[in-house]
Amino acid sequence: MLIESEKFLLVRTDRIGDVILSTPVAVALKQHFPQARIFFLVRSYTKEIVECHPAVDGILVEEEFGNWFKALQRLREENFGTAIFLHPEAKWAVLSWLAGIPQRIGTGFRAYSVFFNRRVFEHRKVSRRHEVEYNLSLLRPLGIEKPEVKFLFTIPLEAEERIEALLANQGVDPNQPLVILHPGSGGSALNWPVQKFAQLADELFYQHKVRVVVTGVHSEKKLIDEFFRLTKAPVLRLDGQLSLKELGALLRRANLLIANSTGPLHLAVAMGTEVIGLYCPIRPCHPDRWGPYGKPTSVVMPPVGECQKCNPSRCPHYNCMDKISVKDVLKMAEINIRGIVT
Repeated sequence: MLIESEKFLLVRTDRIGDVILSTPVAVALKQHFPQARIFFLVRSYTKEIVECHPAVDGILVEEEFGNWFKALQRLREENFGTAIFLHPEAKWAVLSWLAGIPQRIGTGFRAYSVFFNRRVFEHRKVSRRHEVEYNLSLLRPLGIEKPEVKFLFTIPLEAEERIEALLANQGVDPNQPLVILHPGSGGSALNWPVQKFAQLADELFYQHKVRVVVTGVHSEKKLIDEFFRLTKAPVLRLDGQLSLKELGALLRRANLLIANSTGPLHLAVAMGTEVIGLYCPIRPCHPDRWGPYGKPTSVVMPPVGECQKCNPSRCPHYNCMDKISVKDVLKMAEINIRGIVT
């Protein structure tokens, strides 16, 4: 039987955007069970996301366990009452069962779903609903139906101060409009061509006098090197230099983010920043599931048919992302920056 002071474990051991889109589950649980303690199980590189969240009471980091025995021991020590598998994995399904967690909620259809004793039967890969809604549907076995969606993040003052100092050192006026371009996606989706990002940066700076910043991770260095080879605008380069908390502070300071389907886009939405998302037509990557939540008009897609998967050898629309024009993205950006550019 569920009691209000129960300890919940939310399992989400995949990417940054996935974790961000799972945080409304923690908020909904706190609203319905105010005395409950909410823990997240995440990977090390997404830890900062849940560290910034007021509804999260504790964090378990997958890499810190080392082996199954240590992980099982920790799960038993924590004495969780309910585990919710927002990203189901066989390893954690088995370990939660061995640890004796009374309620184990996950999706059906997989072989290891037998280790869940409360199941929700949905195929997420068809992308008929948003990932946020798929996550929240796992609360139905707890009697929570259609909770309000809230993204709550607190950015530490030191992160905001570092961003303000960094921008000031680069000559960015505090009142100057700021547009962030994020040309990578970590391999989670097809990218808009880097040369088009470079053309867009030139248009934003020379035609609209907007200060442009480029962000990314260390593994995207080659891509961003190419961007800087192509652009003529004095773009501020910050790839590989920011923590997730500092990226959140930068996004909060920005007027607009233009990005492929990637975690920083969802972080920008959580920060209340306007976004333009560039999406491919592959169904498992579709903005119906992975778009900026609550902002369906902030999406640009190529004018081609929908694909179930990317098959370059047979696809008549191969390089479909190249069909998104700089003009179309710039037109949408102009709507967002109108009124802030003098």
